[in-house]
Amino acid sequence: MPAHATDQGSCLFCVPLKIGCGLITACHCFRALLCMAQFLRHDVRFQSGGYNPHTIHLQEGVGIFGLIFAPWGLLGIFDNKPSWIRIFNRFQYVLLFVLVLVYCSDMVALRLCDGWAMSLQAQLKPNAPLYAISSKGLCALARFNYTVGFAVDFCVNFYFAQVVAKYIVKVESGPSYFIRFGSSHYGTSEHTHVKFHDEKVGEPFQHIGPTTFRPSDMGMRL
Repeated sequence: MPAHATDQGSCLFCVPLKIGCGLITACHCFRALLCMAQFLRHDVRFQSGGYNPHTIHLQEGVGIFGLIFAPWGLLGIFDNKPSWIRIFNRFQYVLLFVLVLVYCSDMVALRLCDGWAMSLQAQLKPNAPLYAISSKGLCALARFNYTVGFAVDFCVNFYFAQVVAKYIVKVESGPSYFIRFGSSHYGTSEHTHVKFHDEKVGEPFQHIGPTTFRPSDMGMRL
């Protein structure tokens, strides 16, 4: 973070909050490119899920929109436009909802895994991913690994959404300035410059009484 920037907090243990939000948008943009490649190549190896044919392409279809919302959110972050960042944040929560929906749908399909390869349904309604694990007797292992992978994926994306939401609160609380001025001759910050912003306290103008008026503004004559 530049020396003149106001400290707005951090994420990922040590990354400045603003830069961290920018990195999150970059991750979503990369994920959108990956979803587009999967959608065009019909390759499900790099996506979570895909056992239920009804939702096999749902994550890809929604994830592609990250090419629109991620750059939009990045512009909002570095231009301090909370309305733009909120649009990106809502997209993050939509992705979380889709992630849960696909997981639930796939678990319904995986309940039929045992004996699927030898069943008549496998011939009438082909399901290549489900047939592959069923024929090898890996149904229980697939359910366990899928659940662990889903938990990690959901927690990471939920954390990213909470980080962006936290930054929106800080920007919307209206800091009077996003810079701080100067330091002492020996490189230490002066105590007269407040570097931290607390959204619970707010800005000074929120605690100031009504604006004063001149007598002439109130129609009064001295």
